[in-house]
Amino acid sequence: MSRPHADPDARHHRDGYPAGDWEPDDLGLPPDCPVQVLGMDGDAMHLVDAIGQLATVTNPNQMGQGYIQRLFGDRQNYLYWAWPRHDKDGQVVGWKADKVREVLYTAAARKGVYNSVERVRGLGAWTDDHGELVLHLGNALWIKGELHETGEVGGYFYPRRPKLPRPSEERVDGDMNPGPQLFEVLQTWNWTRPEVDPFLFMGWIGAGFLGGALPWRPSMFLVGDKAVGKSTLQDVVQTVFGGGLVSTPDTSAAGIYQRIKQDSLPVAVDELEAEADNSKVMAVVKLARLAASGGVMLRGGSDHAGTSFQARSTFLFSAINPPPLPPQDLSRLAVISIGKLDPEKSSKPPLLMDATTVGPRLLRRLADGWPQFHVLYEAYREALKSGGHDGRGQDTYGIFLTCAHLMLGDDWLEDNGYPIENLASWGQLLSASSLPERENARENWRACLEHLLSARVDVWRNGERHNVGGLLEDLEGGSVLDFERVRKQLASVDLWLADNKKTGQGMCLVVPNKASGVASLFRDTPWGGPGDDGVWSTALRQGPPDIVLHDKAINKFKINGVQRRCTLISLKEFDRYCLEN
Repeated sequence: MSRPHADPDARHHRDGYPAGDWEPDDLGLPPDCPVQVLGMDGDAMHLVDAIGQLATVTNPNQMGQGYIQRLFGDRQNYLYWAWPRHDKDGQVVGWKADKVREVLYTAAARKGVYNSVERVRGLGAWTDDHGELVLHLGNALWIKGELHETGEVGGYFYPRRPKLPRPSEERVDGDMNPGPQLFEVLQTWNWTRPEVDPFLFMGWIGAGFLGGALPWRPSMFLVGDKAVGKSTLQDVVQTVFGGGLVSTPDTSAAGIYQRIKQDSLPVAVDELEAEADNSKVMAVVKLARLAASGGVMLRGGSDHAGTSFQARSTFLFSAINPPPLPPQDLSRLAVISIGKLDPEKSSKPPLLMDATTVGPRLLRRLADGWPQFHVLYEAYREALKSGGHDGRGQDTYGIFLTCAHLMLGDDWLEDNGYPIENLASWGQLLSASSLPERENARENWRACLEHLLSARVDVWRNGERHNVGGLLEDLEGGSVLDFERVRKQLASVDLWLADNKKTGQGMCLVVPNKASGVASLFRDTPWGGPGDDGVWSTALRQGPPDIVLHDKAINKFKINGVQRRCTLISLKEFDRYCLEN
């Protein structure tokens, strides 16, 4: 092997020690080894290469001469000195790949188990074990206003990555704060809720900067027809983040997580449209759902070995026709809409002054405001609670409001009519009942029951096929004969009716926990299942105990000649609940 070397003598001597003559450290590595060892995870060995990047070897056969050269980068002479191969005259003529492999694997075993999913942190914002903000800027770490080398810090490994824009060197206050200017630019779009939506969108930008440091990472869905300015808005976002945004037209979950890997950078996905088969689209939405809490996604590999992936990004989706989103996803994002622009303004695209510095200045404001974050966040959560939001709603909108607050600043908010001492007005502006995305975010048990009531059965009256709920409505003010008729009709799908004598709770719809007729009503829904089994009974039993009854003393019924365990729905109490909610 012959390669040019800047210092040929480095092959033979290092600090006065001849090639191959060195004392191993506690891990068995030679002194000042350019390649560091993090540890093992199953068959995977995690290393840090000569320029500080994470490298993972999944198979010993991968550790050939070419790959070892890649690990050592511009430190090739070190290989000749540490693991020399001599000719018959004792001259160093190469290096021994098998010895390099042996030493690295021995060191990895001594280092122990290393979980790269939990311990490796890529580009973006994080917190250390004391809650301090850590910004990974690619070639440096920003901690408390000072720059530090990448590498192992506080038990976490921050690999060398492509360089990101750094926060402004000085604090950003007064006229230097670009937050108000950005907010004015955002107001030029025709938002459906002009008093709220620009504020929320600005909050998403702040959440995108803070990513992995946040206790919760909500996403946002931007909805609007063609020619309403969605692309221009995406351009503004791209400008603000600079290289710190993953903007992709790829609507596959695999493509996105292969791109972001261990990074916590924000992700913008344009044209996430509803399709005839939404499975591919919903996989992307599921990725955003996992990212909200930092959940781990497991996926198979080409070698049949599963791999783990942990997303910690906020997502911005946009579409003309968004896919139907289930409640668990609606609770993790905000849906905002924009309409057509004023024709007189459409030819005047908004401009950011000193655009390339806007992102670094906003990032510095967020970093300096981080010590206030959690107190402010809890205050906004309390305000949202007064507006009827559950815990998820408080998490989602609380993050957006807190981030926007930190970027705009107390003085600007107060001067522009936004209360900073008493945030309760946000509970009214963003009351849960007023948000369109909450209209379909029904509780699981209620969604399951409403599906059952709307399911059609093979019962015809006046030339129309009836559903379960329609048959129950026929009983209002009806006779005993009507009760028996409807009971018989419901039995055609293995449902039943119970009167007050049996339940003591008034008339109840009786839903068997296992029955082929009921299974047919839930086919192709989240509450269905194979054969006669399903999860509808588990879903229904999540409801309030005065509505959903499953006491063993009253839950056995004989339907179509078969004795069954059942769940009972109090029709009177459910009607009352619907009127109140």
